[in-house]
Amino acid sequence: MMKKNVLITGASGFIGSYLVETALRKGYNTIAAIRKSSNKQYLKDPAIHFLEFDFTSDLTLDHAIREFVDRFGKIDYVIHNAGVTRANKNEEYDQVNCENTKRLVHALQRNSQVPDKFVLISSLAAYGPAKNASPVKATDPKEPLTAYGRSKLKAEEFLYTLKEFPFVIINPTAVYGPKDKDVFFLINSIQKGFEVYIGNKGQLLSFVHAADLAAAIFIAMESDVLGKNFLVSDRQVYTSAAFNQQIKTILQKKTLSIVMPVALVRTVAVFAEMVGTITGKVPILNRERLKEFEAPNWAVDSSEIDLLGYHPKFNLEAGLNDAIEWYKEQGWLS
Repeated sequence: MMKKNVLITGASGFIGSYLVETALRKGYNTIAAIRKSSNKQYLKDPAIHFLEFDFTSDLTLDHAIREFVDRFGKIDYVIHNAGVTRANKNEEYDQVNCENTKRLVHALQRNSQVPDKFVLISSLAAYGPAKNASPVKATDPKEPLTAYGRSKLKAEEFLYTLKEFPFVIINPTAVYGPKDKDVFFLINSIQKGFEVYIGNKGQLLSFVHAADLAAAIFIAMESDVLGKNFLVSDRQVYTSAAFNQQIKTILQKKTLSIVMPVALVRTVAVFAEMVGTITGKVPILNRERLKEFEAPNWAVDSSEIDLLGYHPKFNLEAGLNDAIEWYKEQGWLS
């Protein structure tokens, strides 16, 4: 039997590289959609096929899809992972996360390449935090807090308007693992002896290792389910203090614990945004991100994907050990 083709957008990013690895391991003919400027440091396997995708116009997308068909044949599956999580202007979230999704779907339709299934990688941010003490469920109403979350929700809502277009939507909670830079920032801070909280230490959180997320995405893609959202986590709920404690235990570090008032952090975020506007660099902390830190409950109920046979391999202890070992091997941590 001929291998099925899977097109993975955003393939050169943190999550994208795990999707590519999983696709290859599962025997798919794996096509990594990348930009001309993409860094391919985590895409070294010679079995990977590369295809330049430019979302800036219908013409460039049509050209990319025709090149795909000429080289590989039918587009069997699409995992649309390309997006932006931080931006200096809120309009950029809509352009990249929502409008580019629309352009890609319309290009697939226009070129008669509607796949067997289109998988949109969205975010827990599209739902927003839990409204009470219970975890967020896939059936809950979606009330995003941030421009990022709203842009992801707009992309989801667009898919739900389509007729006879086969899709599923994946909403991961916080993703970590080897190669991730966001959680590394926190780990590195603890390594240096500082443990910083915003507001309080009791925020409820869920996490998922990138390898488990990739496995869940392929389970949803290969299932018969269509037109559905799947929240993905490691099935556990943690407090921010418990998360930090796990890192301290692995690193065998004692820290100075600092709880920063929200008002003070908001002032810092405003200043960071001003610097970002001047330099063109997107700050790690801004007022939009601060809204996420203020919300008391980001816990997730992932029972919907569990019913399809999802079994995460990494709990938080094993996952953080895996990530920290990689950071040390790469010289990111001393």
